[in-house]
Amino acid sequence: MKLPLGLFMICLGLSLAKAETNLPPVFTQTLNNIILYENVTVGTVVFRLEAYDPEGSPVTYGAIGADHFSVDPVSGNITLIKPLDREEKDTLNFLVSIRDRVDPEGESERDNVVQVPITFIILDLNDNPPEFQNLPYEADVNEDAKVGTTIFDKILVKDRDIAGDSLDLKCLPQQQSPEACSKFRLHVTKRDATILEASVVLNDTLNYNQRMVYHFQIEATDGPHKTQTTFEARVKDVQDKPPVFQGSLSTVIDEDSPINTLVLTVHARDGDTGEPRKIVYDLRTNPNDYFLLDAQSGELRTAKPLDREALEDSTGIISLVIRARELVNGVPSDDPLTSATAKATVTIRDVNDSPPVFNRKEYSVSLLENTPPGTPLALDMSVSDADVGINSKFSLRLDDVSGVFDVEPKVVTGYSQVNIRVANGSLDYENPNQRKFIVLVVAEETDTNPKLSSTATITVSVLDANDNKPLFEQESYSSSVSEAALPGQYIATITARDVDSGSYGDLGIRYSLSGSGAELFHVNEQTGVISLADCHAEGESHRRERRDLHEDENAGDDGEGRLEMLSMEAAPREIGTEPTVQYTLITQAPEEQALSSVSVPVSVPVSAASPSPAGGAPAPTANDDKAPQTCLDYESEDTYFLSYKATDDNGRGSASVVSLRISVTDANDSPPVCESPLYRASVDEGAVVFDSPLIVKARDADTMSRISYRIRGSEQVEGIFDIDRETGQITIRPNATLDVTNLNSDQLIFVVEANDGLFTAHCGVNITVRDVNNHVPKFEQQSYRADVEENSEIGTSVERVHATDLDTGMNAELRYRIQQGSFNDFGIDERTGEVFVSRKLDFDRRNTYQLQVQASDLGTPSLTGTATLTINVQNSNDKDPYFVPATQHAEVRADAPPGQLVYTLIALDPDVASHNALEFAATDDITAIDKEGKELPHYDQFKEYFAIARNGKVSVNKQLDRNLFAVMRINVLVTDSTAPNVQQGRGLLIIQIIDVNKIPPRFNAPWSVEQPQIKLQMVEEQPVGTVLTTLQATDEDSSIGEFNISDNDYFAINQTSGVIYTIARLDYEAVKEVKFQATVSDTGVPALTATAEVIVDIINLNDNDPKFSQSDYYFNLTENSPRGTVAGKVEARDGDVGVFGEITYTLIGENNKHFSIDAYTGNVMVANASILDREQIKELTLSVVAEDKAPATVQKSATATIHINILDVNDNAPVFTRDVYNSTVAENAAYQPPAALLQVQAIDQDEGLYGDVRYIITAGNEMALFKLDAQSGIVYPAQSLTGKHGVYELTISARDTQGSGTMESTAKAIITVLRVNRHKPEFVIPALSNATIEIPGDIVQPDYLLLTVKAMDNDTEENGKISYHLQVNNRNEQQTGEFKIDEVTGELRARTQLNRKNRANYDIILVARDAGNPPFESLRLLSVSIVDANENRPEFPDASNPYKVSINENSGRDVKIGHIQAASRSKHNRDIFYYMLLGNEDGAFYVDKLTGDIYTNKSLDREETDVYTLYILASIKADLHISEEERASFSIKTLNRDNTVAKVAITVLDVNDNPPVFEKPVYYAGVNANAKMGAAITLVNATDADQGKNAKIEFMIVASNLYKFGATKATGSIVPSPFAISQDGRITANTIMAEYNQDRFELEIVARELEQPQRSASTKVNIWVFDGTQLVRVILSRPPEEVYQEQEEIIAELRNATQHRIIVDEIRFHLDSIGRIRMDWCDLYFHAVDPQTQQIAPVDEILKDIDRNYDYLKDYYAGFAIENVVPAYIAIVQDEFDLAVAGLVALVIVLFVGVISFIVLCCCLKHWNLSVPVETRRKEALIKKQIIEDLNTTENPLWIEQKLKLYEEQELTMQVFSEPDHISNSEAPGHLDHRSSLEQVHHVGQTVDNTYATIQPRNNQNRFTGGGGAGGGGSVRSGGGASAGGVGGAGLLLARVDPHMTEFADYATLRNNRAPSLYEFTGSTFQAPIRDGDDAVAELI
Repeated sequence: MKLPLGLFMICLGLSLAKAETNLPPVFTQTLNNIILYENVTVGTVVFRLEAYDPEGSPVTYGAIGADHFSVDPVSGNITLIKPLDREEKDTLNFLVSIRDRVDPEGESERDNVVQVPITFIILDLNDNPPEFQNLPYEADVNEDAKVGTTIFDKILVKDRDIAGDSLDLKCLPQQQSPEACSKFRLHVTKRDATILEASVVLNDTLNYNQRMVYHFQIEATDGPHKTQTTFEARVKDVQDKPPVFQGSLSTVIDEDSPINTLVLTVHARDGDTGEPRKIVYDLRTNPNDYFLLDAQSGELRTAKPLDREALEDSTGIISLVIRARELVNGVPSDDPLTSATAKATVTIRDVNDSPPVFNRKEYSVSLLENTPPGTPLALDMSVSDADVGINSKFSLRLDDVSGVFDVEPKVVTGYSQVNIRVANGSLDYENPNQRKFIVLVVAEETDTNPKLSSTATITVSVLDANDNKPLFEQESYSSSVSEAALPGQYIATITARDVDSGSYGDLGIRYSLSGSGAELFHVNEQTGVISLADCHAEGESHRRERRDLHEDENAGDDGEGRLEMLSMEAAPREIGTEPTVQYTLITQAPEEQALSSVSVPVSVPVSAASPSPAGGAPAPTANDDKAPQTCLDYESEDTYFLSYKATDDNGRGSASVVSLRISVTDANDSPPVCESPLYRASVDEGAVVFDSPLIVKARDADTMSRISYRIRGSEQVEGIFDIDRETGQITIRPNATLDVTNLNSDQLIFVVEANDGLFTAHCGVNITVRDVNNHVPKFEQQSYRADVEENSEIGTSVERVHATDLDTGMNAELRYRIQQGSFNDFGIDERTGEVFVSRKLDFDRRNTYQLQVQASDLGTPSLTGTATLTINVQNSNDKDPYFVPATQHAEVRADAPPGQLVYTLIALDPDVASHNALEFAATDDITAIDKEGKELPHYDQFKEYFAIARNGKVSVNKQLDRNLFAVMRINVLVTDSTAPNVQQGRGLLIIQIIDVNKIPPRFNAPWSVEQPQIKLQMVEEQPVGTVLTTLQATDEDSSIGEFNISDNDYFAINQTSGVIYTIARLDYEAVKEVKFQATVSDTGVPALTATAEVIVDIINLNDNDPKFSQSDYYFNLTENSPRGTVAGKVEARDGDVGVFGEITYTLIGENNKHFSIDAYTGNVMVANASILDREQIKELTLSVVAEDKAPATVQKSATATIHINILDVNDNAPVFTRDVYNSTVAENAAYQPPAALLQVQAIDQDEGLYGDVRYIITAGNEMALFKLDAQSGIVYPAQSLTGKHGVYELTISARDTQGSGTMESTAKAIITVLRVNRHKPEFVIPALSNATIEIPGDIVQPDYLLLTVKAMDNDTEENGKISYHLQVNNRNEQQTGEFKIDEVTGELRARTQLNRKNRANYDIILVARDAGNPPFESLRLLSVSIVDANENRPEFPDASNPYKVSINENSGRDVKIGHIQAASRSKHNRDIFYYMLLGNEDGAFYVDKLTGDIYTNKSLDREETDVYTLYILASIKADLHISEEERASFSIKTLNRDNTVAKVAITVLDVNDNPPVFEKPVYYAGVNANAKMGAAITLVNATDADQGKNAKIEFMIVASNLYKFGATKATGSIVPSPFAISQDGRITANTIMAEYNQDRFELEIVARELEQPQRSASTKVNIWVFDGTQLVRVILSRPPEEVYQEQEEIIAELRNATQHRIIVDEIRFHLDSIGRIRMDWCDLYFHAVDPQTQQIAPVDEILKDIDRNYDYLKDYYAGFAIENVVPAYIAIVQDEFDLAVAGLVALVIVLFVGVISFIVLCCCLKHWNLSVPVETRRKEALIKKQIIEDLNTTENPLWIEQKLKLYEEQELTMQVFSEPDHISNSEAPGHLDHRSSLEQVHHVGQTVDNTYATIQPRNNQNRFTGGGGAGGGGSVRSGGGASAGGVGGAGLLLARVDPHMTEFADYATLRNNRAPSLYEFTGSTFQAPIRDGDDAVAELI
């Protein structure tokens, strides 16, 4: 009991003890040296405290003194709340606490708190960049420092981290110093974990002039971190560069430049720009010592006068070597491093100081008086000028009053040979004034001032010659003589005159004849008598054959020797068409031989000839001895054109030739000759006229003969044919009938006799009578019908057609063919007519065929008949159905309910008409694709989702699950349920399951729906394309579709990847923040989006360098400026902001110690005033640096250069270059403008205004003879120095500051003026340069005073003293053999007795010479003539008369155009006066009465008058009046022979002064839509009133404006133009016109001159593109040439009647009823245009308008001979009408035809003697019926009646624009519409009537291609005609020719043996009588 109790007590005690003692909590961890890395991010749990309470109470945690950490009281997690930095503190200590909880209610004081220290050790990471110490880094280095020199050794880099890579350095070049890292290198001197020391070492040579400052970046790196700083190395200049020349060292100076003229200024600078030295200059080479060089200023000046001609170099270039040296310690240095040389070139510009010089002063030459113009004189003359350029350019002219000679060249530069040529042909030895000439050649400069010149003298002697030729009174002569004339017959006498004398004149003229046939005539060479020569006595070579026609010696009776006459009853025989003819050839033997005759039979292919059958006397034969022997034969030669020549000097001199025409008159001596030996023709049986006129022609060489014709044949032939005796035309007699059955042969052969009254000829005739194919094939039925199964085999027979032909033989043999409608699906047997299947049929392609079957016979021409076969194709169900398209697509939403219609399948079957026959189903092959695009394995349940009904409707069958499949592919089947067998088609249906989108996408954090914003940062200046960020988003129910951002200037996004990148450069200075919206959309349906606002902050960089406002600054400072003077201000700007944009300035360079700069304002100030000495240094150079305030690692700088110019002050006086200046000048020195006498010069060392010197004469110029240029120092004459010779001493003062300064100096100028001989003597008597004195009488006594010579000289004293001489052999003498002259008085006397009979003319040269130095002399030619007093009549020289001149039109008034000069035989009448006689009636010219010069009196116009002929009288009367009556009495013939009258022929030359002019302002034309390329359309004419090349023009189409049909505005100009225009204005089609049918073109045509100024004119051409059915034809009974003349009147009347514009398209010869071209009729085709709509009016509308105005037009019809107006094209259109109307119309027609037939029959019986066969009448009735049926109801009554005239206008139904077959379609480019008539009939669905099928072309090769045209062969307008079925014919071609017929019938025509025309009427259905006048129709062309 006690034991349990004890135990209880013990437990109770323990429990109480335990309850009273609370133990503190205990940490379970060690809290020392917990390791952390310093890069642990804030918020990271770095440690977790763990503790427990012994009592098990909950504990809480805390921290004391923890700045970087926080402790979670519950969990004990220690979290970092502040970033760690080992470099600040590497160990962190603080206390952590733990508290238990005693009281469950909360904390209490009983709670135990335990505090324990905790230690964190922070481990280092490489998170700090290296740091540069001791900044900034900069150094100075001399430019000559050696490579390897250490220029800086204080680089120190420290790294606060102990972890990471070791430190390293790197050099980075900058943009302003890209080569810095190659010039310097970094050398590491010490390296450990946290410290690096290095130095900068020179790595390459330096050059101060290349770069003064180097900048580069030094980059320190410890691996991932980099730090940069800038190093600046300043290069210090070292004097090691020689001077450098600046500017150009080439110049040009005038040759006459005065001494001390500034040539150029040499500039050089020290090559060392840091502290440049002063430069001095000197000359190393100086050719001819021409120049002086100022050592200080570098001014190069002239040292003495220049002479360009004295230089060795002809170009005038002087080369100088100039040296520049630096002053070293004030002394010029010769060291190569301090001196340099350069070559300077000075070009001496030539001045005019040398005149032109001839190689001789005097020349002499002789020439004949007949020397032609342009002949050069035999002279060796040259001239030269030593100057160059324009100074060496001079002109040459002659001082020649006679105007006989000319000089060339006219202008010379430098040197040239000189030619003197004869200028006109007026040299005449008979004129005493023209026997000798003294010509002065003057060479004078042209472009200089003054113009220097020189002269030379030429003496020309004229020699006599035979210079006149014989002249005939007429230009041509004519005479005649009979061919029967005998030798010796007088013909004519022709003589000429020669004004020369002796044998050169009339006495020496000899006459002769030349030319073809001249041997038949004889001329007396002295008398000029022309007679007939004895040609038979001229020898064998001149014998003449004569033919004579004889009968055959064996001729028997009259029938022999002729063509055999073939009897019509006899069988055809071959006859000879080239009969043999016997001729007798008669020749005339020489007189000494006996007369003989030779008879030679000759077989000649010509018609037979015989003597007259009338029994006339036979022609004379050669056997008749008395027969006359003539020399002429009119038939061989009827005219002789001969040359008749007269030659003077007994036949050896000059000759004149005129034409002589001798006409031979005719005599009848030749027989007629047939033009063709045999004439062939063909004619249809029953015809009354030939197809073409048959005319037999014979010709007779005798013009006087008249030929008559007659037929020689059987009675039958003569009864059928008749011949016109005059014309030879053979016709069929009116009562004759040609019937092949009545003829034994189809050929009639006979001869026609041609007789000229003396001789006869027989011409053979062969006429073929043709049978006619006149029955057309006819089908048994006109319409056939047949059915054929669609699946019929090829060759299956469909139907057989059959036709019959009433003809026989070849004409009844038929061939079948399908004309149209078979589409190559059916064929026909051409012989049996069986139609069969030729190609597989297809009901769906074509189920009905309308075949037009044609049957053609084999006759000529082939006739055809047609029928229609209608074939119906029976359908067969034989095609499978098919899906359309084969693969079909559908879409359905994923939430579509079952039963919803998805799609309806589409299929087609060509065989079924209803869709209900098709049944649809799905096959078992169904596949699916999931939404990832992967194909799913086959699953049977796929069939359950969709159902396809039999009608093709597809619907949802089960709820869809897009997660299972997204696309379902179902193979479908369609079946034709009506087909006899299985017909199925397969297809594919693709159904796409469309997702239903519900949840929008979300951007990744930190974006949220509540805060849809994304903030980003980007550094500025990043390159374009830099990625900003990549947007990311997610979508729960679909995938991300695309990303987009709103439009902004800086960013774009890749829509797929979400990458945002820059598209423009970001500049912090321009934009600091960019905002835009970003969106993301998913791929669901509908697509959902999310939006975020993106904010991009731009981080600033120091990205802009400072920039100075100028790269170079130029400041001026005077040399006395004190310290602190501001020289100027520099300014730089930095585009950055903040400290990056703040700038400070510093100076660098060699001279920076002399100046200072304000670091903030940039003011540059003087720091050392002693440097400012201009005499020592003129310019200083500094360098200024601008730096921003960025950290050294990113700091930027810029450099500029400062140039300081030291200005001068006035501290030097001027100094003259000499003390005394001397000059010598001639008294004739120019003073207006004045010539420079000398130049003084004073030099002032000051610059600018202070060095500007002015000069003034202070003494010695009391007479004011001189003046001084104050600026240049040049002394000029102030007045003329003439007569003021002597020595003058001037005192000249020089003062600076432009003459206003205080410093001056003086010098002396001594000028000596010399006398000059300036004037040449000038003759007063004789006054003329080529004077003549006449002494009357026969004897001149010795000492007879002829003349007192007098000359004047304007010089004074000795220079003006004159002496007189005679020049003999280029020497001055006082006497010659005949004359003498007094040296002082100038009296010229006869030295000996002079006798006129011995010598009448003398030429002497007078000399007047002065006594000057040098002496001058003048020459004068004097002619002395001893004359007879009776010779006094002035005459014009024959060589010049008539005068021929020309002048350009529009030359104005008072223009000299020519000169005439008459000479008087007597020298007493020296004055000759000129008067206008005739030819100047309009006052266009006037003549100078005294000189003979002819001038214009008004402006001439060549277009008014192009040629004038003036008659001008030369008279010795000074005042002569000629009345109008006297002028009217003048005879032109008389004036032409009068030598006192000058004949002046004036030709007015054309000038291009007229523009082209079009004949019309607007042209209208038309072109057929079927026209081919090159088809002619119209012709535009433009003319130019000018002449020759000025009148040539070219045509151009500048615009081709197209007006579509019905349009009022053009669609624009077509390029290239559809039209072309030739140079003659012909417009042609340049393309196929079919595409423009019914359109209109408006062409703009320009006519432009080919010559300048290329004036132009323009016109417009309106061209309508028409169809052939739109033309109207006017038939006129007048020839085309007359219609052309009255065309405008006809158009005007039609225009008035229709109120439409009438445009004529063509005028053609008319074709009559039998296909003949009628030359006296024509057809005019036109189309009418509505002026309002500009559209072509319908033909029926135009014809109705004409009908309405019949009363108005009927008088004009008669006047214009209009026979008919019809449509050019008539289409047969059959309107449907009922039977009653048809019966009524038929009855009316029958009655009308009966009446007309009765009338016609009566008329025929009245005129015809023979009865008309019944068959013929039946044919005619049928034709008339067709004519009536074809009448057009729109025609007016005027010509309806004419249509009923028998066969008058058969072409309305027969002719289809017939055209002779020899005219090719290709030759008719302008043809109209060429469309087949059959094509037109088929177009209107009309059955063809074959009533007139005989009207067919014989040849099928060109039947429907437009080959023929109505009158095409005879078309007046080039370009051919229209074709068959087109415009131009009124009929319609109704049948085709058998395609197998390709041969012509062998019919010969009258002349050219051609086959009949393609479209001639050759059938015999009817025969028409010839109308009155038809026999005059011209032959076929």
